[in-house]
Amino acid sequence: MGDNSVFNDTTEDVNNSVEKVKPSRPRTYSSKSAKKHPFPWFGLDIGGTLVKLIYFEPLSLTPDEEGEEQESLKSIRKYLTSNVAYGSTGVRDTRLELKNVKFQGYIGNLHFIRFPTDQMEIFVNMVKEKQFATLIDVFHATGGGAFKFEQQFLKEIGVNFNKVDELDCVIKGIHFVQHKCGLNGHSECFSISNPLETDPIKKEPFDFRDPYPYMVANIGCGVSIMLVKSQTDYARVQEQVLEEALSSVYVVC
Repeated sequence: MGDNSVFNDTTEDVNNSVEKVKPSRPRTYSSKSAKKHPFPWFGLDIGGTLVKLIYFEPLSLTPDEEGEEQESLKSIRKYLTSNVAYGSTGVRDTRLELKNVKFQGYIGNLHFIRFPTDQMEIFVNMVKEKQFATLIDVFHATGGGAFKFEQQFLKEIGVNFNKVDELDCVIKGIHFVQHKCGLNGHSECFSISNPLETDPIKKEPFDFRDPYPYMVANIGCGVSIMLVKSQTDYARVQEQVLEEALSSVYVVC
């Protein structure tokens, strides 16, 4: 990682080679969720190889809220949080769990679950079994699979997908974790102090209070590069300026 100041020499070139990310269009919810988006709270990132599910486990429900909970909601929470494996392929990664997160007026834990995309039918059956559709009628989803599986979820379960831009989610997620939460007692962002060595790799906490500008390399089935100037100003970078730009700004992978 280099000094921010060296970015100035390439700002103009990069600015001319970016594609603005369109903000996600807000969705209008049905009367079932007019006051507040009902529990359970979770999001899906449906990639070509893996489906990543993030689940918010509320810890600060009021006695009235607990009393109003349906049995199906309690069953979902118990199933997702009391297991670390779901069938033969689903995994809840406890190393990634974020504890005591303040979110939308609640305090709770964020759980990260993954399973192969080619096992989507198993997830669909679990959603049916746990009666998700009796609680919510919208799943928030991103990734190419949000388009691929949208009709299957609507036809078999009766829920719609609120599809959001994947890179928009990545940037907002980075800023949420680093700027809004004192999570797990340490920064979730780190640098590698000995990048030319392979064993052992040394991780150093990275001060994310004023990182701008920086670049994000989002690596999945493909690779997308984003130039981030602030929490709200970011854009895709075209390939021809990557070599120069990557050598002169912070990069978050």
